[in-house]
Amino acid sequence: MNVTINGGQVALLFLVMLRCTGLVFTAPIFGHHSIPTLVKVGLAATLAIALARTAGATLGTLPLLMAAPLELIIGLSLGFILSMGFQAVELAGRVVSIQLGLSLGSVFSPTEEETSTAIDPFFSVLAGLLFLALGFHLAIVQALANSFSVYPVGGGWPMDLALTGARTIALALEMGVRVALPIALVLLLLELAVALLARAIPQINVFILGLPLKMLVGIAVLAMALPTLVAGATSLFRFVFDAATGGVVNT
Repeated sequence: MNVTINGGQVALLFLVMLRCTGLVFTAPIFGHHSIPTLVKVGLAATLAIALARTAGATLGTLPLLMAAPLELIIGLSLGFILSMGFQAVELAGRVVSIQLGLSLGSVFSPTEEETSTAIDPFFSVLAGLLFLALGFHLAIVQALANSFSVYPVGGGWPMDLALTGARTIALALEMGVRVALPIALVLLLLELAVALLARAIPQINVFILGLPLKMLVGIAVLAMALPTLVAGATSLFRFVFDAATGGVVNT
């Protein structure tokens, strides 16, 4: 069997590969630091070969040298927007960590390549398990396939993508703070109670009493609020995917 590949097919496959590479390197789970670069490139190539046949294209409107960086940027933008659910859940963990006083003992995390507190990995693992359990890793592939019909290959920069990204980032971060607000409010009320107790009984050492009490109450409240956290994280992921794909991807 002879297979003939012309120059247009090669250019199309190259542009699709660039978009897939950009998304794989920034999307949640797929673009994690612990995954080797060679594995990411192999996954991007596999997706490009699978999606190139059905990818919508408007080749000829832009030169290849201009279309190539645009396709890479589109893939990076889509992956970054889809990762905002993870970022919002981790932001909720940071808010809780600050209220617990754990930010004073933050250390460098080799997996995240940034400083983190003792409770940050809990929120990261929770987000990752929910993401996989709800099948959002498959929704990423579906969103990538849908992007070729919404933003055809070689069609130039989609002006609405930047606006969608800005709105999604702002709303996702706002929802992340809202998820952490109930726990943060309880811890704030506990701080006020300790302050009033220290005011009434000056002999009490607030620093010795307050920090362990905040830790115990905070962990207890976090355990009781776990179902709410799971529901909030699920809503965050669904919101981000609906906002990034216009609701066409089933999540």
